Amino acid sequence: MLNLTIDIIISIIAASIVMLVHELSKYYFSLSMLHPIYRKRKDLKVNLLKYIDPVGLILFVFTSVGWQKPGEYNPIQFKDKEKGFFFLMLVGMAANILLILALIPIFMNLYGTTRTVVGSYGITFVFRLIQYSFALIIVNLLPVPPLDMAKMIYSINPNFYFKMIQNERIIHAVFILLIAFNILNAFVMSLFTPIQQFLI
Repeated sequence: MLNLTIDIIISIIAASIVMLVHELSKYYFSLSMLHPIYRKRKDLKVNLLKYIDPVGLILFVFTSVGWQKPGEYNPIQFKDKEKGFFFLMLVGMAANILLILALIPIFMNLYGTTRTVVGSYGITFVFRLIQYSFALIIVNLLPVPPLDMAKMIYSINPNFYFKMIQNERIIHAVFILLIAFNILNAFVMSLFTPIQQFLI
């Protein structure tokens, strides 16, 4: 029971960190893209909890696949209204990729040398960070509003995006079914398996 409780706590912390890395990187990058008129109105301090999606967090803990609560951005305020919004959506995924690359050598070092109980929890924590970062990237590549890919589509083809929004309920229903029948989790884990085999 104690091990299960600790594992859930580790998963909650890891999932929260992964969400924050994804969204905070976008937020602070967006500040550099704002037109000077709007930049002064932005606060460097942010409410971290607004990026933690409760449902996404629960799914991370119990299925290893979840999502963050996307921040709201107005491309009209950007210096480059067309390209700025597109690249902003890439920043969150790029931040998760960098986190994975930074954590892989740490995990391999811990996995090969740690023999204590505390060390095993450390290994689990780092592994969860890698696993959840990968899952978050894949989920955000799905054209599901309001996740990153949907916003990238908006920046490329607004008309197609608005057609998507008209069918948003259907898209969300399909997305929920993919989760409910474990299809999304199986797909993400099949992509993650080569990384897992490389690590262990």
